[in-house]
Amino acid sequence: MATKFVTIDRNTPMLLPVDLRDWVEEDDLVHFILDVSLRVSAESASVNHRGCGSAQYPPSMMLAVLLYCYSQGIYSSRRIERATYANVSVRYLTANHHPDHDTIATFRRKNREFIKQAFVTTVQIAQELGFTKLGIMAIDSTSLRANASKKATKSCGELRRYVEDACTDALDQAEVADAAIEQQERVPRPTKIKIEAALEKIKMTHAAEKAQCAELTMQVKESGVGTPPLPTPQEVPDTKLVNLTDADCHMMRMKEGYSAPGYNAQLAVDTKTMLITAATIPDSSVDSHQLLAVAKESQKNCHGAVHTVVADSGYDNNHEIHQLEVKHGIHAVVAVKDPHRISTKHYQTRQRQRTRALKLKRVEELGTPRGRDLIASRSCSVEPVFGTIKHAMGFRRFLQRGKEAVANEWTLISAAFNLKRLLQLLVPA
Repeated sequence: MATKFVTIDRNTPMLLPVDLRDWVEEDDLVHFILDVSLRVSAESASVNHRGCGSAQYPPSMMLAVLLYCYSQGIYSSRRIERATYANVSVRYLTANHHPDHDTIATFRRKNREFIKQAFVTTVQIAQELGFTKLGIMAIDSTSLRANASKKATKSCGELRRYVEDACTDALDQAEVADAAIEQQERVPRPTKIKIEAALEKIKMTHAAEKAQCAELTMQVKESGVGTPPLPTPQEVPDTKLVNLTDADCHMMRMKEGYSAPGYNAQLAVDTKTMLITAATIPDSSVDSHQLLAVAKESQKNCHGAVHTVVADSGYDNNHEIHQLEVKHGIHAVVAVKDPHRISTKHYQTRQRQRTRALKLKRVEELGTPRGRDLIASRSCSVEPVFGTIKHAMGFRRFLQRGKEAVANEWTLISAAFNLKRLLQLLVPA
């Protein structure tokens, strides 16, 4: 019997027009993302209202493309552009149009508020569908690499000396040479300009840290709970590290054990559904002062539905825990650092005695069955979310530079995760 094969003819054109809907599965995530993106109000989107120039792509379509590509682990604008040709689902989203990588990158950069609104919409949809009341949130952080090289990280003292030496060399050359302008052009001005810009950025950041430290010290004195922060030096110390590529990033210890320029990415996750309710990028590389900000952001996105937050000992900050419970009505269950040392320390002032009493109360609560269950729920909810983002979705490094752009990218990846998780809850396997 002769062997039979299917005839493969790539030269004959299709006689009927192609309907892309026939090529996309009914349970594909692209349908859900398209419905959600159409629901997001385009009032906050950056569009050309004058009507001049070339026709622009609808914001809902561009948002849907970004959300779907991020959910599939496609983050680069050039890779997203290629996906509009190669990926059938993306081609269906764009209705067979192909925005170039510059258009995609510009839309992502200029529509931070629009993307933030899309993330909040995913939280609102979860509330409307009744999956959870979004009451108990687990807060944690992870270290993600910045789009910067470790070799570009220098100390402020080293950079100051470089600028001084460059200025001295320029003056010496101008005195000796006949053509002063030509001699000055031999100085590596682009590098010098970049260094001066980085030093100015660090100076502004240091001034903001001083103001924040003074305000926090006043708040601690008024509340009578917690320990005031250490005073910030008047001038930027020479040991302060700054990255010339991205001045907003920090030298951070990664989970793999090495140090690299990165950002401290914060998440608040619902303990029942593992949906992200808040995604922030703080100015600091440590977690000790992030509990209040992340919890407030989560409560804002959930329209006040948050009543309890759970965190590990890295967030053990008595002042912020007290502020959450007194001013915002959020109960904080936070693991205590070195609980065995509480009774051995000397608490002479009234403020320290009050802080000790609150710590002992938290230690007592953590020893109850409910306290143990809440702490256990943290590792079972927020840790798998980080694992999914890093391993399943392949997001281990930011592509953008600068805190605002990085925060926008972190919001985008969080919204993409929520959409994937919502579809799993709607259509369980």
